Amino acid sequence: MPGSSQFGKLYTTLLLKKLYDLGMIRRVMDVGVGSGTYHNLLAEHLPDADWIGVEVWEPYIERFDLRSLYGTLYNEDVRTLDFDEIGKLDLTLYGDILEHMTKEEAQAVMEKTLAASRLVLLSIPIVHYPQDEVEGNPYEVHVKDDWSHQEVCTSFPNVLTAFVHDHIGVYCLSADEEMARAVAQIHPVLSQMVEKNLPDDRIKWG
Repeated sequence: MPGSSQFGKLYTTLLLKKLYDLGMIRRVMDVGVGSGTYHNLLAEHLPDADWIGVEVWEPYIERFDLRSLYGTLYNEDVRTLDFDEIGKLDLTLYGDILEHMTKEEAQAVMEKTLAASRLVLLSIPIVHYPQDEVEGNPYEVHVKDDWSHQEVCTSFPNVLTAFVHDHIGVYCLSADEEMARAVAQIHPVLSQMVEKNLPDDRIKWG
């Protein structure tokens, strides 16, 4: 679907705002932007960030006026995207994206992303979650629909933290030492804030 689940969004917003306030996030790439969910969620908290969007399904670009949201917009498949052309990034967002490709493709994409981006934030269903085409968009099919928390943690390198909110896992990955230290310091502080706002939700920390 062109949007994504609200699970995990509060944690994501709080974490990235704190990193932005530390001066660590200025150049952001949003992969599989759909309707622009993550830009719309985060832009006010990252007010002068340079936003780059990647959207493979061309009809979404006009339907959701994506060119007005992103300074640079690529109508491309991230699996074949030229990361060298894009250059260095502070943050790359994968919001409900990797389940739309094979595990091997997801691992290859994440390897390239970690080489280009100081931080990767990955949000993904960690239950059996099948999905077919949506409104004729074949890229909406869930190719690997059975990710688990354990499999995410063991399949990708440099996983720093995990926040599980109901059926959605949110993971921070980084090979950058300074970014890794900052995330490690912020992550534990967020638990009280998140749990206070979501007292009845199913939450796990890692």
